[in-house]
Order: sequence, then structure tokens, then C-alpha cells
Amino acid sequence: MIFSWQIVLMIVLSITFLSWFLYRPIKESLSDDDSNIRINKQRQNELISDRSIGLIEEQYFKEAEDEIIDTLASELKSNESEKLEIKPTRWSLSIALLIAILSLSLYSQLAPKIVPSSFSQSTDSLSMTESLDTLKEYLIDNPEDFSAWKMLGMTQVAIGDLDDSINSFENAFKINPDDIDLLLQYSSAIAAKQDGEFLGRPQELIKKALTLDPQSIQVLYFAGIVAAHQSDFDVAKEFWEKALYLMPDSHPDRSIIEEAVETILNLQVK
Repeated sequence: MIFSWQIVLMIVLSITFLSWFLYRPIKESLSDDDSNIRINKQRQNELISDRSIGLIEEQYFKEAEDEIIDTLASELKSNESEKLEIKPTRWSLSIALLIAILSLSLYSQLAPKIVPSSFSQSTDSLSMTESLDTLKEYLIDNPEDFSAWKMLGMTQVAIGDLDDSINSFENAFKINPDDIDLLLQYSSAIAAKQDGEFLGRPQELIKKALTLDPQSIQVLYFAGIVAAHQSDFDVAKEFWEKALYLMPDSHPDRSIIEEAVETILNLQVK
């Protein structure tokens, strides 16, 4: 009798706790997406910098870019699976019945089965097409997601679809025109469309980025590239030397800018 009373109490308490858990408000957040995108865009910037001064070949650049983008797309798809709708009433009744059965058959061989997420088992390695489809499907329901538009543009750049990438960057620009990383990515895509010429719109975007943050090492580096492409080597040298001054000695990209400055000096000597 005492044993039966304890089982009933355990069932009631368990159902009460789980019902409260299912009915309590669940706060949605995109902090995981923001964090993943921030890390991936940093990797993208490093690759672009290496390619701009010829430290990495185009073949290896695209392979590394594809890997970074596939990783983010997988993470976005996995995070999207966490937004499954929970129906508290149905789940409460189901769990109550399950707890009752399990509690009344403590010594039986029945055991609850844990159903894994279908998304988490299918995101080992996405192709580039699947990565694009994932981002596009996500943007259908989230058209104001600035980070997703920017990542879509980066993905399209990686596969050589410059026209669509420019459109994607433009959509992101309309949402947040003051994001420095977007300004650099956007200008690079347009410059690639113009056979590497940072004239017109690319120059305006980098100038805007320089106005927003004149102390940014990345912005100074790109400003130097613009000046160098216009054969204004003295200005390019000034931008890069300022970047080196702001950059700690242990910075992994320091040698890249030092080599760029050395190249400028060699050109001036000739």
C-alpha cells in the first residue's frame, strides 16, 4: 500500500513538472546563428585578404570558401530544426500516459525511446547547391535577416554567380548600410564583376567603410588596395603603414600587409 502511494505521488509530481515545462513561454533567439555567422565571416575576410595579394591560388581559395560556407549552412539548418512547434496539451497527455506505464512496470523490459532530430542526422556534408537552397528557404520566412542575405551573397560569390551575389549584398545593404564587413564584401563582388577594378561603386563603399571606422585594419587594407589599383602608391603605402601601426606584432595577418608595403617600395624604386 505504501509502495503504491509512492508510485502515485511520483507520477503526479512528474506530470506536474513536465506540464509546467511544456506550457512555460519559450524565448526564441538567433544568437547561435549570429555567433556562427560572425566566426564564418572572419574566416571569409582572412581568405579574401590572402587572395587579394596573391598568397592563395584561386583553386584553393574556392575550396576553402566552400568548406566555410557548407559549415555555416549546416549550422543554420541544424538551428532551424530547434524551432519545431510544441503542442503542450497533446504532449502533456502523451507524457502523462508514458510516465504512468513506465512507473507501473518498473521491473519490466520496456524503456522509453529517444527519437533523434532528423535534421541533426542529415547535415554531415551539404553540397553547394544544398547550401544555397538552405539559405534561400530560410530567407523566404526571414526576409529581414541581414546576416543570412550577406552569407547568401558570399555563397554566390564562391560559385562565381556574381550578378546574384551583388543582388543579395544589395538586399543586405538596404537592411544595414553601416555594416563594415558587408561594405567590404559588397565592394569586392562588384570589383570582381569589373575585372578587379575598384572604381565607381566599390570605391564609394570602401570610402564609406573608412568613414565609419578609420581605425579598422581590414578597412585600411582594402583602402590601400583601392589606392594601389589607381597607381596611387604613396596613399596605399600610408594606409598599409597605418594598419601595421594599429596591428599587434603577433597578428597573423601582419606579414601579409608587410609584404604589400614591400611590394609598393619595390615598385617605387623601379
